[in-house]
Amino acid sequence: MSPRAGAVAYQGEAGAYSDEAAQLVRPGARTIGHENFALAFRSLLDRKVDAAVLPVENSLAGIVQEVNDLLWENRLLTVVGEYVHPVRHCLLGHGEPVKRAISHPQALAQCRRWLAENKVEAVPFMDTAGAARQVAEGQVRGLGAIASRSAAKRYGLEIIAEGIQDDPSNRTRFLVVERGIPTRPEAAVPNSKASFAFIAAHRPGSLVGALQAFSERGVNLTRLDSRPLRDRPFEYLFYVDFEVGDPEAAGEALADLERQAHEVHYFGAYPAAAVPAG
Repeated sequence: MSPRAGAVAYQGEAGAYSDEAAQLVRPGARTIGHENFALAFRSLLDRKVDAAVLPVENSLAGIVQEVNDLLWENRLLTVVGEYVHPVRHCLLGHGEPVKRAISHPQALAQCRRWLAENKVEAVPFMDTAGAARQVAEGQVRGLGAIASRSAAKRYGLEIIAEGIQDDPSNRTRFLVVERGIPTRPEAAVPNSKASFAFIAAHRPGSLVGALQAFSERGVNLTRLDSRPLRDRPFEYLFYVDFEVGDPEAAGEALADLERQAHEVHYFGAYPAAAVPAG
C-alpha cells in the first residue's frame, strides 16, 4: 500500500486502536478522528482527507457491518490496502489500585476473565480512547480505563497492566480506502486480495452459480458474509473477499459473476496483509 503521508480519517478519539492503525499504515500522516463511520466516509468524499483507515472485521467479534454497508453505498471510493492490527488491551490509571474500569462494552467483554480475577468492576463507556481521556481528566481515585498503549501516552496515564485480553489472538482487520477507480483483479499484482459485494439474481441456483464462477477457476474465497437487504424481505447482499493468486483467472471469475448477478459493487484489489503473531 502507498507510504504517502497526507491526512487520514478514522473513527474514534485520538489514541483509539483505529488511530494506532492509521499511524502505522500511513507513517507521518495527520490522523483525524470522527464521531462515527459515516462522517469518516464523508470527509474522504469531500476531499478533506486523502484516505480513511476503517475496521471491517474482528477475529472475535466478527464483521463491522456499518463499514461494509458504507462501502456498498459509496461508489466513488476504492480499497487500496489492508492491515491486521493486534488488539492489546491495557489497564490505565494514575498509579493507585484500580477498583472500577471504564471502556467500550466490547473491550470490557474481551477482558472479562482478567477483570473478574482481579476484582475490578467493569463500567461501560462510549469508546476506549474516550475512557482514557475521561480518567485523565476526572482524577477519580480507583477509576481506570481499558484502552491502548498509545492512549496511555496521549493522555498521560500509567499502564498498570498490559495484554489483559482473555484471548491473545484478538486481531482487527482494517481496510485503507481512497477516492478513485478500483484496480481490477487481472491488473493486480499476484498474491493480492480483492473485495466486492453482490446481490444474486432472483432465480433458483443463482448463488451457487455465482460461487462456481470462482471455484471452477481455482480462485479461493477468504470471506463470505450475508446481509439482509432493506425493504426487500428475505433477499440478501453478499460480501466477498478472494485471493488473486492468478490475476487472469481471478479477473475471469469476477467477470463471470458480474454477468450472472443482479448487482455487483467491486471495491478493488490490494496487497494482502500479513497477520501478526500473537
